[in-house]
Amino acid sequence: MIGVFDIKERYDMENPKADAALYLLTGLLQRLEAERPGMVQEMIDGVEGDRAGLPKEMENREHVEKIFDEALVLLTRAKGV
Repeated sequence: MIGVFDIKERYDMENPKADAALYLLTGLLQRLEAERPGMVQEMIDGVEGDRAGLPKEMENREHVEKIFDEALVLLTRAKGV
């Protein structure tokens, strides 16, 4: 799991609840990846596939794309640590 000293470099440090959730999710994803290698990449592929399948004209598309962006950041962190 990521060390306490790595937190500031990895999170915005503006919302303690959101940062705590990101910290815990990252740790859970790392543990799952250790038990099932390749799982995080499968999740990355799934997020990218879902994003590619978004309808061109949809309500709140910009918001949904930001959700996908954040999901990919989280998954990439978990994969790379």
